[in-house]
Order: sequence, then C-alpha cells, then structure tokens
Amino acid sequence: MSGPRHLARPFPMRFLAILLVSSLLAVAQEPRREVVVVTGTYEPIPLEEAERAIAVLPVARQTLVAASIVDFLKLDPALDVRQRAPGGVQADVSIRGGTFAQTLILLDGQRLNDAQTGHHSFDIPVPLEAVERIEVLRGAGSAMYGADAVSGVVNIVTAPARATEMRARTAIGNFGVNQQRASLAGMTGDFSGQLHVSRDFSSGFVAGRDYRNLGAAAIAHWRGTSLTLGASDKPFGAAGFYGNYDSWERTKSWFASLRQELNQSTSASFSFRRHTDLFVLTRERPEVYTNRHAVESYQGTLRRREELSTNVRLHYGAEILADAID
Repeated sequence: MSGPRHLARPFPMRFLAILLVSSLLAVAQEPRREVVVVTGTYEPIPLEEAERAIAVLPVARQTLVAASIVDFLKLDPALDVRQRAPGGVQADVSIRGGTFAQTLILLDGQRLNDAQTGHHSFDIPVPLEAVERIEVLRGAGSAMYGADAVSGVVNIVTAPARATEMRARTAIGNFGVNQQRASLAGMTGDFSGQLHVSRDFSSGFVAGRDYRNLGAAAIAHWRGTSLTLGASDKPFGAAGFYGNYDSWERTKSWFASLRQELNQSTSASFSFRRHTDLFVLTRERPEVYTNRHAVESYQGTLRRREELSTNVRLHYGAEILADAID
C-alpha cells in the first residue's frame, strides 16, 4: 500500500500581497527622467510639450565618443555642417538649406553670431567638456530671436556641476594628432564651479594644413547667479583654400556672460564677445598680404513673466544689442 500523497501547499496570499506592494513602491520611487528645453519658448518646458520641431543632442554622457561639438551636430540630418579642419576649425552650420548667416548660434541663450561673417559664428568659446546638451530649433525662429534665425537656432547649453570630480583625457594618432583635456568641478553649499581646458594639435595630412585648437572655460553658479568665462584660440594652415597659396589663418574668441535671477518672475543677463581674425595670404611672406578683423558684441536682456491666470501668462522685457567691427 502506498503512503499518503503530499499535495503542494497553496502560496500564501498575504506574502503575495506584500511582494506586490513592494514592487509598486519600487516603481513609484524610481526617478522620473524628463527632458526640459529652453529653446523656442520664453520659459523652460518639457520637450514633449514643445510646439516647435526641437531636437536635443545629449553631450555630457557621450564626450568620450566625440572630439568636438561639431561631431554631435553631424548626428542631426537637418543640419549641414562644414569645417576647414577637425575640431570645429572655422565650422559653418546650416539648417534645412538656409545660409550660414541665417542660422543663429547661442551659448546658454546668449548670441554668438558674428557681425563680420557667418564663417566665424561657430567659434565656440568653451571646450566640449563644458557642454551638457545641444538644442536645435528647426525652422524659422525670427519672431523670438531676430532676422539671423530665419532657418533655425542652435543653442549650446552648459549646466552646474553635479559632483566634485576631476577628469583627464589624452589621445594621439596619425598626422601628429595630439590631444589633452582636463576638467575640475566642485560643489560646496549653494556654490558650484567648473574649470575646463583643452588642447588639440595636428601637423596636418599634407604640408600647410596643420592646426591647433586651444580652449578654456570657467563656469560658476551660486543661487540665482550664473557666470561663464570662455576663450578659444584656433590657428590653422589654409594652404590651397584661397588659390595656389600657402595661406594661414588664426581666430580667437573671448566670451563673458552674467545671468541674475532677480526673483521668481524676473531675470537679467549681460554678455560680451570679442572675436579676432588674422589672415595671411602667403605664410612664408606675410608682408605680401595680411588682413585683420576684430568684432566686439554686447548683449543685455531684462525679462519678466506675469501669471495673469491659471492658463494665461504674459512675457515682456527689453533687449539691447551692439556690434562693432574694426
């Protein structure tokens, strides 16, 4: 005679309920990731609520797979990017077939377009490591930004430091490529600061096509105050660009920006940009023809937002722009 059969005991319903509640709490506590854009609107809004065609290119998490800001712009099929040498040397950006002068370049909302020529608008005065993301507004933005935003806007956005850290990076390659980059970020209380430096050098794939990219930036945030200082120096060989000459060119940029949140509804900002361009037709004989330009730009804004009702907001303010060419 066989012994008694032992049937499987039913799973305790109380234990099952505890597991279900625990899993729901875990899902509820998972941080929600929401992309907020500041381009194309008067105040930051979630990307899915934007009425304009805006693309967000993440930079901070992918700096190891790119050498310059231009490398990220090439990922957007709506952009036509051209450059005289790697690393964004005299780079030009066009959106949806517009000219280079019809594409507005911004750094944290401050204009970088050059009054002399569109060829210098993308001389970004901060290294790649200082950039958090790039926002691209495809299509006309002149109603908000002016006549030089006919085809669109490229807004390069930085961000406060989120941790105290130090990073260093170096690389070597063919044609004398030699790169060094370093970043230092720190936080204490309400203050956060960053310091970024970069160097990119190459002897060129042929004689007369050497280049050197130097950049440095300091960014500080304290409560409602944001300060950005940046500089870049880009000498490069331009042999064959302007005919059968061993030409040479050097561009420099200096940038300073201060933004102050006066209260929850009012903000003020001021920025200064200086850009110089030195062109030598014959590198070995600069006395034959040498051309120098210097452009200085000032921008000041005061913006205020009024909550008229739950669904009605009024945005108003003033903006001052000044350009000078020597």
